[in-house]
Amino acid sequence: MARSRLAHSPALDGVRGLFMLCFMAFHFGATWLSGAWVGINLFFVLSAFLITRLLVEEKMLRGGIDAIAFYRRRARRLLPALFLVLGFVVVYAFLWADETVRSKIGGDVLATLGYVMNWRLIGEGDQYFGTQGGASPLRHAWTLAIEEQFYVLVPFVVLGLLALARSRRLITLVLLVGAVTSAVWTAVVGFHDAGDYPRVYYGTDTRAQALFVGAALGVWLAPGANGRVPTVSRPVVVASGVVGVVSSIGAFFVVGPYSAWMFNLGGMFVFALGAALLVLACADERPSWVHTVFGWRPLAYAGRLSYGLYLWHWPIRLAFGPERFGGNAVIAFVVDAALTVAAAHLSYQYIERPVLRKGVRGLFPSVRSASGVAAAVVAPVIALAGTGFAVAQSAPDTSGSPPVAAAPAGPPPELVEGQAGYEPEEPARIGVYGDSVPFYLADRFPADAFPGVTVHNYAKEGCDLLSAPMSWAPGFQMGNQPECVAMKEEWPQQFEQAGDEVLVIFASPLLAVPHVVEGERLWLDDEAYLELITDRLDTVRREANDAGAQQVQIVNVPCRKPVKESIPEEFRVVFDSSPHVVQEYKDPKRINSLVAEWARGHDDVALVDLHGALCSDGYQAKIQGIQVFNDFLHFSPEATPMIWDHLLGRVSESYEQAAP
Repeated sequence: MARSRLAHSPALDGVRGLFMLCFMAFHFGATWLSGAWVGINLFFVLSAFLITRLLVEEKMLRGGIDAIAFYRRRARRLLPALFLVLGFVVVYAFLWADETVRSKIGGDVLATLGYVMNWRLIGEGDQYFGTQGGASPLRHAWTLAIEEQFYVLVPFVVLGLLALARSRRLITLVLLVGAVTSAVWTAVVGFHDAGDYPRVYYGTDTRAQALFVGAALGVWLAPGANGRVPTVSRPVVVASGVVGVVSSIGAFFVVGPYSAWMFNLGGMFVFALGAALLVLACADERPSWVHTVFGWRPLAYAGRLSYGLYLWHWPIRLAFGPERFGGNAVIAFVVDAALTVAAAHLSYQYIERPVLRKGVRGLFPSVRSASGVAAAVVAPVIALAGTGFAVAQSAPDTSGSPPVAAAPAGPPPELVEGQAGYEPEEPARIGVYGDSVPFYLADRFPADAFPGVTVHNYAKEGCDLLSAPMSWAPGFQMGNQPECVAMKEEWPQQFEQAGDEVLVIFASPLLAVPHVVEGERLWLDDEAYLELITDRLDTVRREANDAGAQQVQIVNVPCRKPVKESIPEEFRVVFDSSPHVVQEYKDPKRINSLVAEWARGHDDVALVDLHGALCSDGYQAKIQGIQVFNDFLHFSPEATPMIWDHLLGRVSESYEQAAP
């Protein structure tokens, strides 16, 4: 390609640098920048703009596009830094990463090298805002994948459009239609619950709208055959800068992690247009306030380092997070930022720039032949992929059931001194109803320790008492799984066939999570939500009575220690978005008050106060020397007999008191 006549714009570098620094800050703990992810739109717009404009210029000046030279330039720009980071990631996975991350690192490295990481994450159902625990150190490579997929196609798309339409205005319009089509398709795919999120967030087709917008701007502002760059009136440029800055920076504060309108109502398209306006203002060569602000040297230099900053910041954060510094988030922020900038600077100065100027010979001057150059590219790919799979193979096999520690021999210790004991066959058959907490209790029921009683398990993992969708954060909801729906329909018949005498309902901590009712997000401080819960409890009680239950008992919710890593990754956003939910999880006063009031309102319902037994002195990690929870949510196998000893005593006592 002939040397470009387009002047270098420090302001464009500065825009890239500013948004990259904000993006880093969000990942490093500045959660108030929750909308920083929208900045990815700007990166897509800017990349597509620059690449498309250069390709159109090449076509105008030379009459064609040298695709091979284009791909060679892209490889020189992208691969050296990527190889370096992948080497670091493989070492990190081997030395520090947990077993889950390590077991997948081979596939992650291969998907990154093949630039298909976005589709791998979609296939895994990865939740981008699921915090850092268990996340792949190459999760962020999804953006590289989408850009590379764009690079593969764009030379031929540009050639095709220029051959079909000589008017660049028409080509610009066609590309904008492509952007609108992508936005409409994104709404069709839709974000309605947690399962939809990976598809709309990581999809090439859903993200294409920003690339189309950037490409349209690149075609419009590319030099013509005479080498002149089209100009835009100064008032339009000034207005574009203002609108672009306000919309792009405003997104940090008005867009949440799970804002459904970004996908369902064209929000990403609107912000892509805002990013394009900012790019337009920065690309204009006439002096302006935009050039002064974004052309500031430190920002411009950060922009030149942006690729390295992006590559390094995420794996460095995982390797050197707050847990490495005693939980001190400030120290971790400073250290991670310093390490990222240092790594990006050294990579840019001593790896990336030499390769950009001289190719492989920039690092290995003795390499002259084409075969030597090819070997210098292929060898790292093979070495990294092979090493990644070797590290993955070193991870322990977690495909089977986790080992269950043996319960202490002999009678279980008392949970509460002097607690009531179980009277055999009073009742003889008990049904257990609820979510994963009672499911595991019933599944691990120590029958040998309690002769004279049979426990039937009508609980289901992840099964919410309510049928309305849960909403862990605004715009983020999750409906009942099919297995849960089936359980709710089938349990009364199974209860009747088993001849169970008592149904024990376990109130769930999931009730502390807001639910969406008729389009409104409701919580425990809303009368309509409380009524929804009591109506559902009434329904379960009626179903039990119709199935032959002699009594219904309900177990309240014990206190727990709120730890992010103790809940599924896709739900961890609640820690940042809903502190009141976390507090209720820690000390479920509202839920237990509601449960107690409901039990008092029915003569055939008895309350089992598990919270009082476990939490009279606050949260206790161990009781009688036994670990109570194995994951801060479910009772440990060792504690299960102790929990059952208390529960059966209370169930038996209440059953005897209710006897005629």
